[in-house]
Amino acid sequence: MTRLFRTWLWIICAAGLLAGCYVPNDPEGTLQKIETDGVLRIGMVADPLPAADRRAIDQFAESVGARAAYVTGPAHALLAGLEDGQIHLLAGDIPESTPWSKHAALSNPFPPRVMLPGRSEKRVLLLRKGENRFLLRLNRSLRQWEQLP
Repeated sequence: MTRLFRTWLWIICAAGLLAGCYVPNDPEGTLQKIETDGVLRIGMVADPLPAADRRAIDQFAESVGARAAYVTGPAHALLAGLEDGQIHLLAGDIPESTPWSKHAALSNPFPPRVMLPGRSEKRVLLLRKGENRFLLRLNRSLRQWEQLP
């Protein structure tokens, strides 16, 4: 094989691999559904929802052109709704060390911290695992929210 042929072969292979990558991706299309329907469904683990969570959610909903629709119920039912896509986010004083992280993805932490007995932890929102485009947009919104006066 000539050097020129090998070079072109590598370029073609690399281009093919890059063309097949569509990262980040939402296998279940969560972000697209929210933008199409105009509704962001939030499961409230704490009622009333803490002001910090509500402000972060309102900022995100606005950024994707949706309105926030809040759902209440038992925590296990809300988590099941998140896992099957009926609920888009779980909120309500959720600490970063939540045991639910086995079942859901965590947003980046945002202030203020969650007060727990004897300590405080960073606050997060939970979303369906694998919905990386949705997570990316949520985290971008949280970064912008932190910078607001």
